[in-house]
Amino acid sequence: MASETKTLKATCLCGTAAHTLNLPSSVFPLKAYICHCNSCRHTTGALFLSIILIPESTSYEPSAELLNKLVPFQFSKRLTYYHCATCGALTLQHCWNDASDPSKGHNWDLATGSLEQADGVFEVQCHEHIADTLDGGFSDFLPSINGKSLPRWTANPDSEDLPLYWSSPSRPQITPSSSDNLHAHCKCTGVEFWISRPSERSKQAADKSCWWLQENGTKFTAGVCSCNSCRLDCGQEMIQWAFVPTVDISLDEKGEKGYEVPFGTLRAYQSSGDVTRYFCGACGATVFFTCDERKDLVDVAVGMLDAAEGARAESWLKFRTGRVSYREDAVPRAESFVLGVENGLKQFAEHQQQE
Repeated sequence: MASETKTLKATCLCGTAAHTLNLPSSVFPLKAYICHCNSCRHTTGALFLSIILIPESTSYEPSAELLNKLVPFQFSKRLTYYHCATCGALTLQHCWNDASDPSKGHNWDLATGSLEQADGVFEVQCHEHIADTLDGGFSDFLPSINGKSLPRWTANPDSEDLPLYWSSPSRPQITPSSSDNLHAHCKCTGVEFWISRPSERSKQAADKSCWWLQENGTKFTAGVCSCNSCRLDCGQEMIQWAFVPTVDISLDEKGEKGYEVPFGTLRAYQSSGDVTRYFCGACGATVFFTCDERKDLVDVAVGMLDAAEGARAESWLKFRTGRVSYREDAVPRAESFVLGVENGLKQFAEHQQQE
């Protein structure tokens, strides 16, 4: 006889938010959704929020002990996000069915990246709120999973289904200027900074290869990382990093105050001997990854960026499409998701070449 319940293990990078969930076997696979709205991107630091909706019928409630270890952030009238106070990982989301009437019930949602196992546990249902991205965002990197195309909703599920490589009619054409500044901020704006266009000084950040610059030094390199540490640190399946020299980061719009951490509500977590990760202590957004071997070059979470042309900030960044970094970490846990992104990146590169 099959077991009537299944136990899920979830945690964050530092382990503070480690917990288990015992759910009825009948609710598996759980339904997961990928949201691309502006608010979710700036709350996670990734180009999306991947979240599991725990069915209200399970009557799941996190323990008071767990919630006491987490920091609540009032995302909206209906939603409260909870992240780890130590490493910043998004862990849980609480949702009222009707914010004006608590008697109508609520449910808890779980950040997919916090789970020990993905394959066989949840299935991604769709992309939603793609219209906010202007350029399709990460949805163009993940058009399908296991050969099944994912619906691409304009807003909520069952709104307009957008075609692959959709671009908003209102998306502006950008003519880069050396005087441009790219605003970056978290959801609560407790952390904000500006990035200048690449220049000759950008080449001095690390070794002579200048791998962090693309297209004749006019764009910063960006990539998709699936390592366990980044996943557990942000609570998402993958994080997207832009590699930016510190000389190109300023703490004011005029560019007069140079990069120096911490600032604002920025908090630090030293995840290993030479690696420090930074997040917003208020809303939990992943912000920076730094390491001692390249102190003058910072990984910036792409979800923080507010580029006029769209979520992928394509006048500023050039994404690596030939690989998902540290796939060896991710495949044993989430092979279907990784293969979906790898295939999507390959198709995206081919599409760009055709255009």
